[in-house]
Amino acid sequence: MGEGVPILFVPPAPFSHLEAMWELPGTTRWFERLARHAQVAIYDSRSTGLSDRDVTDFSVDALGRDLEAVVRSLGWTQFVLCGFFNAGPVAIAYAAAHEEAVSGLVLWGAYARGTDMFPLPFAVNEQIADLSWPMLVDTAARVWTAGDRAETQATAAYFRASVGPMAALRAFAAAREYDVRALLPDVDARTLVLQRRDATVQRIDLARELATGIPHAELLVLAGNAASPFSGDVDAGVAAIERFLGVGDEDVTAPPSTPTPESLTPREQEVLRLVARGRANKEIAYDLGLSVHTVERHLTNLYPKIGLPQPHGGHCLRAHPRLRLTSAAWR
Repeated sequence: MGEGVPILFVPPAPFSHLEAMWELPGTTRWFERLARHAQVAIYDSRSTGLSDRDVTDFSVDALGRDLEAVVRSLGWTQFVLCGFFNAGPVAIAYAAAHEEAVSGLVLWGAYARGTDMFPLPFAVNEQIADLSWPMLVDTAARVWTAGDRAETQATAAYFRASVGPMAALRAFAAAREYDVRALLPDVDARTLVLQRRDATVQRIDLARELATGIPHAELLVLAGNAASPFSGDVDAGVAAIERFLGVGDEDVTAPPSTPTPESLTPREQEVLRLVARGRANKEIAYDLGLSVHTVERHLTNLYPKIGLPQPHGGHCLRAHPRLRLTSAAWR
């Protein structure tokens, strides 16, 4: 769907369903907005959605073979790869092995080692699957969404349509065994690591590990408590990806005297927005996965672009009153 930058989404097993997903308003809005500037391809994971339901191997290698089959079917030679949640390790492994094909990598709520995300083992048998399935679905739907009751119920229905109890447990048990830490340095693609600050099941330290381990990665922590990019402030997540890709609509709300998206780099825009919210340099560094020195360098670069003289010594950059006034337009 759409036209522009090719983007391929690796489905987050065990929850994917190409038909049922469009019944969720947030999901529809997310993909339709991104498709204004990109050619988006999505598919169902094995044993979920419209795929064959009798497959039992959910290993990184098996899901990687499925991904490679989709790439061959599309005929794409270069594309951006997106991996959310359990699809993150699969996307990382593929990007590390196909640096000529993967021009960019977007990770959301992802991790490098499964036991960090799932410390307790999963008991995979039919009796436990049947007994635990209602609770698992309801719990997953609550943390997936931003707390809206109707949205939570619709998401739970989507999860039940996506996969059966045994396949879901097999997928989670397999995800617990994922470990792509050794592959992080081999990812050559520019990478955007996204995370919601207050999402219950997402750990910022795991996102920071990805941003630190992948050579050309940046971390962006978004406000909100919904684990899913398709819930909560959907537009903020899409806008972050659009900025990363260098596509999207221009900011028409900024007055002519303020910097424009064309005059600032994507990272400078992120720093400026956080300055506008009153964040200190150390807080900005933590949110974006940068050093304080790097944040100060970005702020130093901002001064001539917004018509301010260079500060002496590079200290207290955020305190300049005109910088605060100018950045207010970027809230």
